[in-house]
Amino acid sequence: MSEEKKILVTLDGSKRSGRTVDYLCRFKPFRDRKITLFNITTPVPEAYYDLIRDSFSKIAVSQVNAWEMGRKTIMTEFLKEARRKMIAAGYKSDNIELKLTSLEKGVARDILNEIKTNEYHGLVIRRRGSSESMPGVTMGGVAAKLVEKASSLPLMIAGTHEIHHYLCIAVDGSPASGRAIHYTADMMAKTNCRILLCAIMRTTVTDSVPEGKDPFVDMSLQAKRILDEALAEAKQILTQAGIPEDRIETRLIQGAQSRAGALLDKARAAKCDTIVMGRKGVSDVEDFDLGRIPKKIIYASRKFTIWLIP
Repeated sequence: MSEEKKILVTLDGSKRSGRTVDYLCRFKPFRDRKITLFNITTPVPEAYYDLIRDSFSKIAVSQVNAWEMGRKTIMTEFLKEARRKMIAAGYKSDNIELKLTSLEKGVARDILNEIKTNEYHGLVIRRRGSSESMPGVTMGGVAAKLVEKASSLPLMIAGTHEIHHYLCIAVDGSPASGRAIHYTADMMAKTNCRILLCAIMRTTVTDSVPEGKDPFVDMSLQAKRILDEALAEAKQILTQAGIPEDRIETRLIQGAQSRAGALLDKARAAKCDTIVMGRKGVSDVEDFDLGRIPKKIIYASRKFTIWLIP
């Protein structure tokens, strides 16, 4: 991955994407990264231009042309204003690129193509955009497709919680969880952020329980040891990155009926603003691009910012 560590940010000119810009301005670690503000404009269907053959439709065609040019002008100004806000918030002007392209295959597919043809260190999106404002819908169509398919790089789903740089990291001992910890350590290195390392198990067991009498208890003890070791290793990785030890808290939650629910409850109680997870857990089923627990958390947490690490 490139040392420039570029982050792709999708914006559509809506009020919601304006809140994405606010998130970028408030989240201090991004200020040292190269940012590409990206928009895909939807052109007028080519069928409209067939009207030019009809002399009675020339006025309509000119109006359509004007609309298309006007839309590009509006989006260009929106991106420039976003850039101005980010510079005022502390970003270097040379680190912000504006990229405006026309729709080719579809919004989600064009974003995925942009990822494939360029080297990015992360993708920032919102749950819904300007055309996806149906009340009660948690995730818009484009966002849902990107959550499922943008599996090659870290995905950040910007939330609405006030940013206090307090991150809750789901720890389960899996390779994806380890990569999430390393990514967080890289992003938050030498900052005064707060980190909550949270591991969850369904059973309840203590180290004082004797082994060898009940296979179920033995399995629970082994699971607990794995999670304890994973929490200790995660804390070490973060402290080595320069995050003060007293800013890192570890929690092992036992007896959880729902691991996704328990993680959300703990993050809410601690007043974290961001939840960090690996895309897949311990099971790591190859046929699925997204694990069951991350999917539940994404759809149940409208206000949290979610980091999803491959």
